[in-house]
Amino acid sequence: MKKSRIFTVIKCLFLAAFVICTIVISKNRYKISGFISLEDSETDYETFWDFIYNEYPFTEVCERKGADLKKIKEEGYKEIKSSSPRYSQNTYISFYAKLCEDITSRYFTGHLYPASMRDYEYCMTVSDSYFKLYDVDLMNSFYRVKPSYSVNSLIGSGARMVKVDIKIIEEGKIAYVRIDSFWAGGYAKEYIQYKKDMKKFFLDTEKYKHIIIDVSHNGGGSAECYDSDILSYNNIGRNIRQKIYFLCSKNKYTELNPSFKNNQIDIKEVPNIENANTKKNTIALYEEDAASFQELAPGYAPPKDRRYWLLISGKTASAADSLAGLCKASGFATLVGSNTGGLGHNGRHSPIYMMLPKSGLLIKFDPLYGLNSEGYCVDEVGIAPDIYNLPGKDALETCLEEIRKLEGKN
Repeated sequence: MKKSRIFTVIKCLFLAAFVICTIVISKNRYKISGFISLEDSETDYETFWDFIYNEYPFTEVCERKGADLKKIKEEGYKEIKSSSPRYSQNTYISFYAKLCEDITSRYFTGHLYPASMRDYEYCMTVSDSYFKLYDVDLMNSFYRVKPSYSVNSLIGSGARMVKVDIKIIEEGKIAYVRIDSFWAGGYAKEYIQYKKDMKKFFLDTEKYKHIIIDVSHNGGGSAECYDSDILSYNNIGRNIRQKIYFLCSKNKYTELNPSFKNNQIDIKEVPNIENANTKKNTIALYEEDAASFQELAPGYAPPKDRRYWLLISGKTASAADSLAGLCKASGFATLVGSNTGGLGHNGRHSPIYMMLPKSGLLIKFDPLYGLNSEGYCVDEVGIAPDIYNLPGKDALETCLEEIRKLEGKN
């Protein structure tokens, strides 16, 4: 009898343990094969969409470009419910990369996409006031496995590091340099080589009358690649600058932005504000962008009538878009091609990051809605060229035709 009771107790305990395990597994079935539960992934998803509607400043722009946000959200929810048991950090970050592609029509308006390992590693090397909004341990846990993803972007050429392609089009008169990326971070050797190549290019072409700089396939990177290695060398004896205007709403991200505290102005002071086309962004700010002159070499003296030409297109974005705006505002170069892809005029403290609360995944974005000189959202219409491409010609052909016209007149 005693053995029978013991056996019965053991059976009851085993049965109770089995029931408890079944309940835990049913509630957290995802954790059997993934890193996050379905319930937590749904919380992340709702947080993401609350951000898109209430804190991301470019919601209206994305909708005007054709994004059906309601449909995108509904389809994403179906994806989460059907595939959550298979999620790893890689599939999770890829899901949000595709989501951002759909929202921005593959232009990544406002730098909206998941933070890559390169972004994450950069975040960890700088003092970021936005970290007070994050669970840093959770963020570190997500990126510990080094998740990666690919994107299908309509901006840039996909070039991964800064390098130059130099051609002499007409000896002693017309020189050309193509730069398809301004990515310097993480490519120390390549950036050092780029600096050497650019310095040599300008020294070798010191007496040339026309310098063509092609960023028509440049998706951006570091502003240093154009500031200290293009503009500063050639802006002989003077600094160049422009004032950029922004709009935003008041939220936890903009309140941490130094410009929000220091550079607010009355929205009526913004030039051509009637073209801004936004209802959700009602606070106006400004910043000054500048390139400081530095001497390239003792005695360096290019022709006083030298002309600089900047080739641009819809693939010209981020830092390359910033270069286009600064060249146009200062008159440093004549812009040739088609409107840029934007992303370069949303504040010097951009992009920043929001964190999904259950996974630790960072989503990159710009908190300010930057305007061009005509008052339009730069991420929507870009920076307009001074000379548009002629039908059937690319920007270089159009530029060379303009040069021939000038030389003919002279």
